[in-house]
Amino acid sequence: MKWIFLFISVIALSRLGIAQTNTYSSPESIQSTIPSKINAEAPNPFKGFGSPWKHSCALNIDNYYSPKIQGATEVGNILLLRGVFATKRHMVRATLPFVSIATPNGYRSGIGNFNIFDIIHLTNDSSNIHFGLGPLDSAPSATSSVLGVDQWQFGGSALIAHVNQSGIITGGLATYRTALFGIDHGLNGGGYLTLQPALLLNMGNGLYGRSMGATCIFDFNNKKTLIPIGIGIGQFFKAGNAIVNIFIEPGFTVYSEGENLPAYQVLIGMYFFWLKDKKQSNAMPD
Repeated sequence: MKWIFLFISVIALSRLGIAQTNTYSSPESIQSTIPSKINAEAPNPFKGFGSPWKHSCALNIDNYYSPKIQGATEVGNILLLRGVFATKRHMVRATLPFVSIATPNGYRSGIGNFNIFDIIHLTNDSSNIHFGLGPLDSAPSATSSVLGVDQWQFGGSALIAHVNQSGIITGGLATYRTALFGIDHGLNGGGYLTLQPALLLNMGNGLYGRSMGATCIFDFNNKKTLIPIGIGIGQFFKAGNAIVNIFIEPGFTVYSEGENLPAYQVLIGMYFFWLKDKKQSNAMPD
């Protein structure tokens, strides 16, 4: 609970700062955090969102805390450290997970499997609907066999995003990977599909509603299925030459099959964006 109170305090302070400095007298500036095109006449931050494939880089921190595991009394936690680099045609995201789970011999914590994908933009930059496909690679970097898979895995990823002029963004990210070679110690060796729907609603002054952290998992090898739904809130604000996005999103499992899956979880995250386009950076208010 202390993390929730801390997050609410951060949002309250950031909104107080916005009110005092009138940082978002032009709310369309939030577009750049996605990143996006700048449209000085846009009435909301998501109008003219443009393509997700913009010249930028980002550092993303996602922490999934699972206070209730089905069929167990223990808790679990996964911290995802992500770097994102985007150009007009490529979006590369690398993820290094730090996992803490319960085992019969007590809790085990360490690094999970490192993965990286490159999604290639396949639609026009001026389109309201953007779509891309690309390869995915997962390396056997886990520090323990209970924290990851001792196999190289390869697959693909796909991203779609649609922007409604009323300030609603919908879309989703899908990934699939499977093992081609390596040593399997009875863990998930391949056939792993994830679907992550996304819904964002502009609420004004950098505040937005969201449902995009809950990831559907289909583990065909271990016959596990997890379908959660999440609803949360986030806040954009400027910090120096970076755009910061903080959010919290509780997620609840609506369907599951298999053991050791979360009954519900809480996602807390903080993203930092740096725009490489000087025109976009200068358009941001101080």
